[in-house]
Amino acid sequence: MPLAALTALCGLTLAGCGNERVGDARAKADVDHVRAGSSASSASPTTRPDPADDESGDSEFLAFMVLLNTVAEPCLPELPTAVPPEESEAMEEIPSDAPLPDELPLPDEPPPTSEPRDPEEAFQEIELSSVEKCDADQHVRRISKALAAGPADPAPGDVAAVLRGLGYLDERIDGPQRARDGVAFTLDLRVMGGSLCLSGTTTGTKTTIEPYGADVEVDCTQVRR
Repeated sequence: MPLAALTALCGLTLAGCGNERVGDARAKADVDHVRAGSSASSASPTTRPDPADDESGDSEFLAFMVLLNTVAEPCLPELPTAVPPEESEAMEEIPSDAPLPDELPLPDEPPPTSEPRDPEEAFQEIELSSVEKCDADQHVRRISKALAAGPADPAPGDVAAVLRGLGYLDERIDGPQRARDGVAFTLDLRVMGGSLCLSGTTTGTKTTIEPYGADVEVDCTQVRR
């Protein structure tokens, strides 16, 4: 190859390499610029809700559930803690390789009813179970005792403070408000499919609280009694 042509080829090659290096440098600079912008944006503070705001409601409801379980504990039936000796011996006599019994047939499902539920039925008072009646007596005692220790002529705010101090949630308290016979209030104690509501009136020296059952579809104050 002639010397002049070889020199020209080398010149073109070096020029191409120089262009590639310049392009690489520019690309690297662009990438560094994007990364710097991304780091700056990620480092900037973002507004997030305070976790305590979400946890406070959960903790209050958890304390409310603990309260209900504690008050209802004397009313719950005692469960057997041990297997009777005769049943234990019978279980030991069954060999481990014994065949399993045939599956028992499932009970027939009741036929679906074509008649829709009467909307007015939800507003009717529901009869309380024996456990709920016992549970209501426990709540009535502790509320009446706390109100008797309060002001002789309580205002609605005083009654509300007593109920909150006993562990009842604000959203479960209706009222308290002035009534003809003193200060009236309603408590919604329905949990886990229960129906217990309490309707009370207090003058400070005398407190009357009546338990009743309410459907979950309506408020305790909407029940026709």
